[in-house]
Amino acid sequence: MWCWGANSHGQLGVNLISEQVEKPIKVSTECDCSLKQLACGGGHSLLLDAEGKLFSCGWNSRKQLGYENESQIFQRVWSLSGINFTTVACGWDFSCGVTDDHFLFVWGSNSHGQLGLPKNHFPEEVNPTRLHVNACSVSMGLRHTAIINSKGEVWVTGCGRHGQLGLGHDVLQSDRFQKIPSLTNISHIACGQNHTVAWCNGEKALYVWGDNRHQQLLLMSDKYKHIFKPEKIDIDVKQNVKKLISGWTHFLLWLEDGTLLTWGKNNCGQLGNINHHSGKIFHVTLPDNRRVEDIAIGSEHTLCLADDNTLWAWGWNEHANTGTDIKENFVYLPTRVLLENPTNITNIFAGGAHNFVITDADMSNDNISSENKEKS
Repeated sequence: MWCWGANSHGQLGVNLISEQVEKPIKVSTECDCSLKQLACGGGHSLLLDAEGKLFSCGWNSRKQLGYENESQIFQRVWSLSGINFTTVACGWDFSCGVTDDHFLFVWGSNSHGQLGLPKNHFPEEVNPTRLHVNACSVSMGLRHTAIINSKGEVWVTGCGRHGQLGLGHDVLQSDRFQKIPSLTNISHIACGQNHTVAWCNGEKALYVWGDNRHQQLLLMSDKYKHIFKPEKIDIDVKQNVKKLISGWTHFLLWLEDGTLLTWGKNNCGQLGNINHHSGKIFHVTLPDNRRVEDIAIGSEHTLCLADDNTLWAWGWNEHANTGTDIKENFVYLPTRVLLENPTNITNIFAGGAHNFVITDADMSNDNISSENKEKS
């Protein structure tokens, strides 16, 4: 496992705190089996291994690590030992995990009810707690959470001041999960900073709600600054979606045929082009007709694995987020993150301003660089 980017809270798990790690370095963990997933929050990281065991490191101001002390290395979350997680997710300073029997565990900040726990009965900083809700997938934003249950229903909790709960003008905050009645058979959900989007593979339909000040919901911002109930948007996609993911103010839609669509704010190059017009969908293309093998998104940057095992990045670069040698704060075009002695990359993950890459063979630190030799 390799990492780079922001490390001001030790969220890279390399046993040091620094403003940033500019080039990929190896991460050592206590994990004794293969890695399944990483989730990255504002300044913390969760690691899930193939056996469903959970580890965490980084910022712990609100108990988002699942234990008491801050850690600069991945430590086992022992309070959740014996529980088999299938997926994990992070918000800004809160966390969750879905178990193999579709229960949801939550911990960290509940300042806005984003954990779905009644504020009258729980503190603002919560130790790992199991909720009596059914969850198959989950996404967390800045201060809200959305889940899809086994029926394809969407349930939300937390801050709704910008409409991100989708429950109407009258529900601007909730400390319990509530069902959005208008949504059914939803297959994908993604929370941004103050917005939420959903996709239905059955309908081939996109639903959007929340903050639209940057036209990230594909509606005119002068007329629709905030959307308080889900709006169905026709984006003329007639196929299933592999991934729907969101940054703070932009989206990526990875389609079944490999097409990558993006829209929203582009002040940092997060759309992979130099166009500054919001409210329009763009195609992201990799050089030399490469196809997308996997895609991950941080708050304002993107990490992309191509089908020839090359790694590409673009967007916000203030903390060396992209892993390239470009010194500017913004990388506007897909730019190669070069591994001098490449090995097979199996998974990529990105968070607020940091990244993790999983490979199936070892590499020495001497063999890693991020020379910017190829650009789109």
